[in-house]
Amino acid sequence: MTQLLQLSISGLALGATYALVALGFSVVYRASRLFNFAHGELLSLGAFLMTALVEVLPWWLAFAAAACLTGGLAALLERTVLRRMVGRPVFTTIILTLFLGLLLRAGIVIAFGTDTRGMPTPWDALAEVQVGDATVLLSSLVSLGATAAVLVLLHALVQRTPLGVAMRAASESQEVSLALGIPVGRVLAFTWFLAGATAAVAGIFLGMFPRSVDSNLGYVALRAFPAIIVGGLESVVGAVVAAFMLGLLEVLSQAYVNPHLGAFGHNFHAVFPYAAMILFLVLRPRGLWGEHEVRRV
Repeated sequence: MTQLLQLSISGLALGATYALVALGFSVVYRASRLFNFAHGELLSLGAFLMTALVEVLPWWLAFAAAACLTGGLAALLERTVLRRMVGRPVFTTIILTLFLGLLLRAGIVIAFGTDTRGMPTPWDALAEVQVGDATVLLSSLVSLGATAAVLVLLHALVQRTPLGVAMRAASESQEVSLALGIPVGRVLAFTWFLAGATAAVAGIFLGMFPRSVDSNLGYVALRAFPAIIVGGLESVVGAVVAAFMLGLLEVLSQAYVNPHLGAFGHNFHAVFPYAAMILFLVLRPRGLWGEHEVRRV
């Protein structure tokens, strides 16, 4: 029972970082109707910026600066490149985001090199906390707390501020929003800023668990991508809940399923999210919280 509790907390902590990544995917899709496959590189950039900024700034200031700089770059990419693709086929914009991801990855390697960097923390990275009979890493609990704080703040922003109303209106219909005087361009830029900032936060916390950051960190975003399929493309809440579920099941399958599959079970947990995604695409394409599309004829 103690092992199950420890694994469950670790799984929820992993799911928390997946939730931040899935949140970025989902808000961009709702606002722009495109999948940003450069999202993983934004995650990696945020983590590398953190390792550089913490050398000259206090940890909390470096954390905020890394998130803001990454969000700013995401907004700049939307404004200068992706906004020009409005009305183009979806396949074209997907290829463009993949190309942007390759450019960002090359830029990260040029700027920060290929060596692994340590991810510093203001607490002992190996510090443990007693939760009942289980002993869990303090970093896991901080990750859960930080994700909860981000989700609460984002919910308050979307539901209780004029900017949040504008974001919801633009996600429903950009044409109607423009007719009502809503500055859709600014709303889109801010949405991408949020996506980039949350990606940076996810990258920083992902770098804490192995206590290192390398150029392959961005691939983790692809492991979080199934969450928006399972949760539902149109549902930010669904993507977040599905991310927690997938993180938890991934850790539990690594402990309880992999050992029983022999050679086939080697790293089975890594493909588990994709197996779940394929299952949902076959049985419930809308996802758990997806909405029926209604067309007027």
